Amino acid sequence: MFEKKEEKIIVKEPETIVGESVKLKGNLKSNSNIKIAGSLSGEIKTKGNIEVDKSSKITAMIQTKNIKVSGTITGNIEAKEQVEITETGKVFGDITTNILKIHPGAIFSGKSSMQEQPLVKEKELTPTYELPESEKKDDKK
Repeated sequence: MFEKKEEKIIVKEPETIVGESVKLKGNLKSNSNIKIAGSLSGEIKTKGNIEVDKSSKITAMIQTKNIKVSGTITGNIEAKEQVEITETGKVFGDITTNILKIHPGAIFSGKSSMQEQPLVKEKELTPTYELPESEKKDDKK
């Protein structure tokens, strides 16, 4: 009757695709989306999103905007917005993010912490009218 519409992370038009038969060792940096179906070890940094297919095996430190994990990741993940671990996903490491979604059947071994949202600096109020000095003195009596 009442269904909550779930937001799903889907990497649309990835700039970089690591195919299922590809094995990479080293650092991967990008400003766009990445889709990984193969094996990767090292470090991954992107300003975009990452989609990890269920056939993938990753041993890396990861920094991203959003990540959807359907494969296996060993290493820490820092996501500015969201981490989603699907029913086939496995994460062995710590996660720092704003939103963490773990589906039934997923495996997560590590600790998670929520990023603090930047505080909105309150504007100082400037008086629109100030009492003349003579009236201020009268109020103190």
